[in-house]
Amino acid sequence: MDNIAKEYTIDFFSKKLSLFGSTPASVGWTAEGQRLRYECILGLLPLNGKSILDFGCGKGDFYGFIRQKGIEAEYTGIDINKKLIEVAAGNYPEGRFLALDIDSEELTETFDYIILCGVFNLNIQSVKESVETIIEKLFCHTRKTLLFNCLSAHSKTKDTNLVYFDPLEVLSTAFKITKSVNLYHSHIEGDIFLLLNKELNALQPS
Repeated sequence: MDNIAKEYTIDFFSKKLSLFGSTPASVGWTAEGQRLRYECILGLLPLNGKSILDFGCGKGDFYGFIRQKGIEAEYTGIDINKKLIEVAAGNYPEGRFLALDIDSEELTETFDYIILCGVFNLNIQSVKESVETIIEKLFCHTRKTLLFNCLSAHSKTKDTNLVYFDPLEVLSTAFKITKSVNLYHSHIEGDIFLLLNKELNALQPS
């Protein structure tokens, strides 16, 4: 993602944060839509007792969700938007939240699971090319599975401000990186959940 696209994205969500405060709307979700996606993630990944990287964590809502569920995990959240990270750290002072731009700053740790949930929903220039680059880079830092959630091109409703991915295209991207891939296209209408695994048959469908 080039600097202009990054600046636009940071400004877009900073304005949403100013407008909506610490609510799901500030990161482009409805409360119900956010909850459904988080529930799906828990159904796909056994997170308890594992280390997690929440890439594009926003204001830390997924951390709050897993804590409410009683899941004990070693959590790290990163986001390019420093204002969102400040809110996350304020909401969850016991959590680990870092402002980091993966294009220019090195990620030195590895994690059992890496999660990208709705991070690339905003329709900006070259977003699909950025997805492939970032997934490939992040996959080097997972010991087990990387989960990528995005909007599907087969969604019954569309918003011109959002970007939609063809399931076959994301599968093609995933198979360039690993031979162990799971794609779920029916958990939520209009959403794709793509799992890139380090080992063949690492995860069985829930």
